[in-house]
Amino acid sequence: MKTVRFILMLGAVLGMAFSCTVSLPRPAELPAIVRATVESVSTDGALLSAEVSDGTLVAGCGFYVTQNGTTQSMRVDAECNGNAFGAMASGLRPDTGYEFEAFVENGRGMSVKSGRQPFVTLSTDPDLPSYSMTFEAFILREFDADKDGTLSEQEALAVRKMTVPTDSIASAPNLGRFRNLDTLIIRPHRMTLKSLLKELDLSGNPAMRYLNAVRNDMLTIQFPKESELRYANIGFNNYTTLDLSTLLKVEYINLNGCHRLQTVYLGKDQQIEISGLPSSTTIVRHDQ
Repeated sequence: MKTVRFILMLGAVLGMAFSCTVSLPRPAELPAIVRATVESVSTDGALLSAEVSDGTLVAGCGFYVTQNGTTQSMRVDAECNGNAFGAMASGLRPDTGYEFEAFVENGRGMSVKSGRQPFVTLSTDPDLPSYSMTFEAFILREFDADKDGTLSEQEALAVRKMTVPTDSIASAPNLGRFRNLDTLIIRPHRMTLKSLLKELDLSGNPAMRYLNAVRNDMLTIQFPKESELRYANIGFNNYTTLDLSTLLKVEYINLNGCHRLQTVYLGKDQQIEISGLPSSTTIVRHDQ
């Protein structure tokens, strides 16, 4: 409670002053929502999480989920413990776009919401697992330093190393925005899990020096026209052709387990150490 002291002047006639003290309620307080993230998506649901600046001020919390193209929102209440909370939004449609926003209430009739975040549920393709997440959700969770729900150019340029679990992430688009990326590890979180990744475009990452993209069953991988790459472990993938002719600074490449590899393209005078190259693979040299 806030204490305020009032002075009541009864005028010059009485020549007296009286004072009284009253108690006023404190202004209602609300914490800030510092993070709101899609942890994973399935064909019919999404695991949502959020974090607040001060959980002691929270009386109620949860999420509002809205299907794209509609105005009606579904409220998903969460259990508020400490500064973080999460909940599963279920009953969603497969292969459908949604937006969500986190909310907190203080029990005094006031609430605050986060900015809206997009996500897309998985299709009913039986080859996809029931537990997955989008690459955009992943990079916001890992690299959105100010937790504003967007990845700024400054935040992207600050990323030097990235580890992407391809057993739960099916694609890694727009890697070129991470222009200072030096090390990329993109493979299943555990070697016993199946990778969802089918292709990898590194054409926008000329500064990258270390790459580990092993055991992805990838069909294609694209390198930049000018590359600083020194080491690449890209074995146990399903390429049939592989163009390494722009990797003029690479010192070692591992191609163990690439049993479908038929043709490798190298530069005319390019010298490169390749481990695990299948004996049936043809090396073709050409001018760059």
